[in-house]
Amino acid sequence: MRGFIKAIVCDIDGVLTDGRALLVDGKTEAKQVFFRDLDAIFRARREGLKVAFLTAESTAAVDRISDRFEVKHVVRGMKDKDAGLNKLAGDLGVDLASICYIGDGDRDAAALEIAGLGLAPSDASTAAKAAADRVLSNPGGGGAVAEAVNLVIIMRDMAENRKPLVDGIASIVEDSIIAHRSLNERHLEVLAEVAQAMIGTIRSGHKMLLFGNGGSAADAQHIAGELVGRFLKESPPWAAIALTTDSSVLTCVGNDWDYSRIFSRQVRALGKSGDLVAGISTSGNSPNVLKGLEAAREIGATTIGFTGAKPAKIKKLCDICFQAPSQSTPRIQELHILAWHAVCELVESAILDQEG
Repeated sequence: MRGFIKAIVCDIDGVLTDGRALLVDGKTEAKQVFFRDLDAIFRARREGLKVAFLTAESTAAVDRISDRFEVKHVVRGMKDKDAGLNKLAGDLGVDLASICYIGDGDRDAAALEIAGLGLAPSDASTAAKAAADRVLSNPGGGGAVAEAVNLVIIMRDMAENRKPLVDGIASIVEDSIIAHRSLNERHLEVLAEVAQAMIGTIRSGHKMLLFGNGGSAADAQHIAGELVGRFLKESPPWAAIALTTDSSVLTCVGNDWDYSRIFSRQVRALGKSGDLVAGISTSGNSPNVLKGLEAAREIGATTIGFTGAKPAKIKKLCDICFQAPSQSTPRIQELHILAWHAVCELVESAILDQEG
């Protein structure tokens, strides 16, 4: 839908009726309409929508239908439907983007394309269906208009209810921008230290172990993937392991000992002096992350922490600790992945440039 719909314009034959005509007394033409469609037209007006008819016919039957539906704006005998729709837009005082047009034939295709919302009944021509924004489930003369009116009202209500959501998203984005600016202004030195530590680890032939919970577990896996795979350039694989991925080890340690030991046990099993161990915790107080870093210190590994702005236990266990400048978990996680990406890009460039 390209605009906020204010008016519904529909063809008569093949949309409001099924396109068939009955001859009464051999000369008077009568057309059947579906009562649901009749009710829908009146509902549309009650909902504040303007209603108009656009038809290529100019018969007494058109007049009778217009009177029965109490539709005052009717363009008759108009085979050039896009011109007719433009005329009705002026008559109704709305722009084309605010009109929903329902048409079923080849001649309706151009009007369907220029309307804000073009709808075609299920039994419309191939050209009309191709030009429409949506093909309805019901046929012309069999509920297509009722379906269209209901759809327009739902879309309008959704558009009206969307503004608070848009405002909310704008506020969240602005909050994130403020946090990103703070990162850029005050926290680059510590990330440069992280990059230097990673470069040294890789050049010395050691490995990185990364871990965290929830979204931080996803970050650990993400960064391990960047290093074992590649970031921006073709590179050799660099040893990095996310300790969050082996379900058998995690459940074994958690079940046989305690969940707080799921990372420390792996650090002792896989880590060596000279390795780099990175614990990620938005709170900075996750017991399993703290124990993992404690184990890393015991084996002589370099310890790195990624956390938020609040004072936390993780800082005392880290050689280098990046504290994202926010106390909101979503903002912290956004800053973490930006920081990791920046570090990975710098690490990749430094190592490849030296090798080149």
